Parts: sequence; structure tokens; C-alpha cells
Amino acid sequence: MTRAEMEALVRDVCIHYGFPFEVVSVTASPEGWTVRVRGGTDGTVVFSVHDGRPLAMRVAIHERLQAES
Repeated sequence: MTRAEMEALVRDVCIHYGFPFEVVSVTASPEGWTVRVRGGTDGTVVFSVHDGRPLAMRVAIHERLQAES
């Protein structure tokens, strides 16, 4: 998966579930990906997503953003 594809995946999860986050950056890391999103007045949220199957990555992104909403 490329950086652009990962950014699109995070944006898609935000739009699909109505999460109030905007992608700030996505960078490759030894664990997979480090994602930074901005959420209104709550500031920035940073989390890691292990590289793997897109569906598993989508679930991990959803769970993390839901916990921060």
C-alpha cells in the first residue's frame, strides 16, 4: 500500500462513519503506518496501523477513531 492509498483509506473511514477528523499526515513506520489526524478543538490524534490486509487496516482505523470521537 502506498502513502496516498493509506491517506485515502483513513479519509474514507472518516467520511463513512462521520468522524470529525481530517488527515494531517501518514508516514511509513517500522510497524506499518503512523497516522496523524486533526479533530476540531480536540487537537491532534496520532496512532499506528500495522501493515496488512486493507480490511483489517480499515477496522483498526475505525476502532481507533471511534475511541477518540
